[in-house]
Amino acid sequence: MSFSYIAAGISIINDIEYHDGSKKDSRLGGCAIFAYSGIGLFTDSVLFLSSGGPDFFDHYGDYFKENQICDEGISISLPHTHHTLLKYEADGTWHEDSIYGPDYFALQSENNRTSFKKLKPFLSKETKGLYIDSNAFEKIFDEIDEIRKLAPNMKIMWEPPTMSSKDPSLHDLVLNNLHKVDYYSMNLDEASSFFSCESRDEIISEIMKLNIPCFLREGENGSSWIEDHNIVFLPSIDPEEAIDVTGCGNCSTAAALYWKIEGKDERDIVVNANIAAKLNSMADGAFGVKKARDERAYLSMRRSYEGL
Repeated sequence: MSFSYIAAGISIINDIEYHDGSKKDSRLGGCAIFAYSGIGLFTDSVLFLSSGGPDFFDHYGDYFKENQICDEGISISLPHTHHTLLKYEADGTWHEDSIYGPDYFALQSENNRTSFKKLKPFLSKETKGLYIDSNAFEKIFDEIDEIRKLAPNMKIMWEPPTMSSKDPSLHDLVLNNLHKVDYYSMNLDEASSFFSCESRDEIISEIMKLNIPCFLREGENGSSWIEDHNIVFLPSIDPEEAIDVTGCGNCSTAAALYWKIEGKDERDIVVNANIAAKLNSMADGAFGVKKARDERAYLSMRRSYEGL
């Protein structure tokens, strides 16, 4: 089966603990499902590429069925689908621990990550875009040339995980990898660490110096597309209405990739990325992309940006 877009990343089951003490258990998480929804909101020609354990469809089966998602991109390569306790702090930062113990992070890193081998069956001249969340040290960055040979027209959006963007020992590797992809995305906190800057203006200046198109996520304030020494910023839509912001970054980044590849201007890229984040934030977990697409929910939200 052929797909124009691929949303590739890890799949996790999250038990979430918020800074106010409230909790939610067994929520679908990980970059793949949120990136999938960010593209799936606008097209059904997107592959969900991820890995899990034999219990994967016990957790994800209903979502796949309800949203008519092809399961060909799922590899069963772990004893259990990764399951973590995700804790949010008051400032929006977070950390997570595996319920299977710290060694499980290493196990999932070896068996649950995106690779050329997993991508290969789905790459072709018709493939337009690939979203990846891979860590800077992963093998996939040594496989980019092989990937591009099979999909010469494809553009790659990389969202470096927080540990890669904030770990100084990985910064040279991150920088090297950024020059292998077409676009990238960070949030302000990650970019502040990566570029060693304090203010937003300094961060934007450093991004412009790098001269690689960047989707800069600015939390509840909004987001920006930065390219060719230009920046287009638009505010979020009613951020106070958010129910759960988990995955908004993955969702909006993937949406930005889609609209960039489809030839839209910077304003449209940011508008629709913010809309994807809004829909994601209003759901308890991943939102139903088929329902949102069928109802064309994003069209009414576009009115929020008229006149801005």
